[in-house]
Amino acid sequence: MKRFVSLLLAVALLFACASAQTLQTGAKGDEVENLQNRLYYLGFLSITPDGDYGPKTVEAVADFQAFFNGQGYALRTDGVADDDTQALLFDDAVADAVYPLQEGDKNGYVRRAQRRLIDLGFLAGAADGSYGQNTSDAVRAFQQMLIANGADDISATGEADAATLNYLYSELLGFRVDTPKFYNENNPLALSAGNLYAEAAALIDADTGELLFAKNADEQMYPASTTKVMTLLLGLEFDDLDQTVTVPASAGNIPGDSSRMPVAVGERLPFRDLLYGLMIRSGNDAANAIATLTAGSVNDFVERMNEKAQELGLEGTHYVNPHGYHDEDHYTTAADMAALTRYALQNESFREVFTTHSYSLAATNVRAARTLTSSYKIFDESSEYYYADAVGGKTGFTSAAGYCFVCSAERDGVSLIAVVFKSGATGTNRWTDAARLFEYGFAVRGV
Repeated sequence: MKRFVSLLLAVALLFACASAQTLQTGAKGDEVENLQNRLYYLGFLSITPDGDYGPKTVEAVADFQAFFNGQGYALRTDGVADDDTQALLFDDAVADAVYPLQEGDKNGYVRRAQRRLIDLGFLAGAADGSYGQNTSDAVRAFQQMLIANGADDISATGEADAATLNYLYSELLGFRVDTPKFYNENNPLALSAGNLYAEAAALIDADTGELLFAKNADEQMYPASTTKVMTLLLGLEFDDLDQTVTVPASAGNIPGDSSRMPVAVGERLPFRDLLYGLMIRSGNDAANAIATLTAGSVNDFVERMNEKAQELGLEGTHYVNPHGYHDEDHYTTAADMAALTRYALQNESFREVFTTHSYSLAATNVRAARTLTSSYKIFDESSEYYYADAVGGKTGFTSAAGYCFVCSAERDGVSLIAVVFKSGATGTNRWTDAARLFEYGFAVRGV
């Protein structure tokens, strides 16, 4: 009997050891995505989980391993998620515990705290995992808020001790905090600037142009790929949208980490297809192709972009390229972007492209037929971020610009345009911000 029990224990141990599949570079699928979700939740992963064990996931796992080796554990350090690493990663008592933080620290738990501070409105900018002066100031401001609300176990030191972190990750019930988390969805008219993740935002009536809500609406911001609203508008000036064109060399002259339609230099396709690739896939290659085909060169097109901005009175706007890749001299404001979009939506051809979320392309001389599909959660009926009244929009993202979005919505004859720039720590924050702005606007208009 003892021998049988020993055999059962050995089998159980064997299954326990084999319960977690070792994951490493090249792995794909649900197990990888589950791992990434956990790493993202804890703060070690900086990208959106995608089920692909690439360099960023390797880096996140290695950082997790290094942190806990510093806590006295004996994990490997190569970014391979073996049994021991995964067991610790999913151990709430250890991985989800509170680890005090201070200036100079660099790890995932810093990024986790930064994301929460951004969500609560105490920290501006990106969560980079490095506890510098800005993070220290944000923690101090958070601590001062706690003290002002009666917390007697907190000191405003700027160091994230255990007590501070416990408050930070709590529901903060009873504290007077004007933050995105404390938005009252049952009272949209109570929306305040603090209820938005965005650093800058504007909401206008698309029919009248009236500014209904503003948050730093005239502050210069980097627009990222929302730039393509202007590119689409001017691209529509091309003589014949159905003309078959040859993709020029400029389409290949884009930064390596650019978003792409994609199209190839020398590819032949209707000019109209480039416009949809510009908006649905945010193709920087399509942007350069449109610019060259429309104006003769990218530089001449950019000059035309700036001329158009001046014609429309967009005094806070200046363009350097047709796609929005980061440049310090490439900027706009939320108010300008809202005004530009309102003007553009009066063009039926613009409106058609702007509100299309799926578009089929015929085969070309270099590739098979394909369909371009939007990945915007705000238009996805299966997503928790779906907003039924949203009609069309354009996103943008760079590390400097953060998450940006310009969107139109319609309800019972009322049309609105919302713009959000640098909207929180994750891409979903822009959908939340847009929906809150729209709900405010429709409530103001009584629909």
